[in-house]
Amino acid sequence: MLLAPSTLVFVALVIVAGYIVFGVTGFGASPITIPLLVHVLPLTFVLPLAAILDFGSALALGFHTRRQAHGRELLTLVPFTLVGLALGVTLLVSLPRGATVLALGLFVCAYALYVVLRRDTTRRLSRRWAAAAGSVGGVLGALFGMGGPPYVMYIAGRIPDPAAQRATISQMVILNVGLRVVAFTLAGLLASRPLWIGVALLLPVAWLGVWAGHHVHVRMAPATTVRVIGGMLLLSGVTLLLRTF
Repeated sequence: MLLAPSTLVFVALVIVAGYIVFGVTGFGASPITIPLLVHVLPLTFVLPLAAILDFGSALALGFHTRRQAHGRELLTLVPFTLVGLALGVTLLVSLPRGATVLALGLFVCAYALYVVLRRDTTRRLSRRWAAAAGSVGGVLGALFGMGGPPYVMYIAGRIPDPAAQRATISQMVILNVGLRVVAFTLAGLLASRPLWIGVALLLPVAWLGVWAGHHVHVRMAPATTVRVIGGMLLLSGVTLLLRTF
C-alpha cells in the first residue's frame, strides 16, 4: 500500500491528536482517529491498526495507574465483552462498507452529543448494567474500533472517584483492545505486511501523543477537556455521514 507524502503527514497528525486525547482521558483515541483515517485508508486496515496502537499506548499509560483501578468492575465486564467481540468480528467481515461507514458516522455523532450534553449525577449504576456495557462495547470495539464509550458510561456510573475512574478505564482499554487484537488475529485481519509497517512507523507517534496528553491532563480544566473532545467527535462524525451521500 503506497501512500502520498501528504497522506502520510495527515495520518501522523491524526494519530498525534487522537493520542493526546488518550493521554488526557485514559481512552478516546479511536473515536477521533478512526473516523478521520477511513477517509484515506480502508476500514479493514484502519481497525487493526487502531487496535494495535491503542493496546501499545494503553499499556504505557495503564502501567502507572494500575494500583488505582477497581479490579472487580473489570472482571464483571470481561465475559460480556467476549460475547460482543465475537458478534462484532462476524459483522465486520460480512457487512458492506457503505452501511458500516454510515453506522459509524451515526454512532460517533450520537456519542459526541452525549459527551457534550451529559450531566453529572450522584446516582450509582447497578452492576446489572455490566451485561449491556460489556456486550455493546465488545460489538462496537470489533465493528468500529470504538468500544470505549459504553465502558466509560458504566465505570463512571459505578466509581465516583475521578482518579480511580481514569485508572479503571485505562485497564479496561488494555483488556478490551487486547481481546480485540486476538479476535482480529483469528479473523486473519493482522496477516498484512503493510499493517505492521504502519504500526512500526506510527506507534512512536502515538506514544508522543500520550506523553503530551498526560502533561496536558494536569493543566486543563475537566469541563474544557469535555468540550474539546465532544467538538472533535462531532466534526468527525458529520464528515463520515457526508461521505455516504
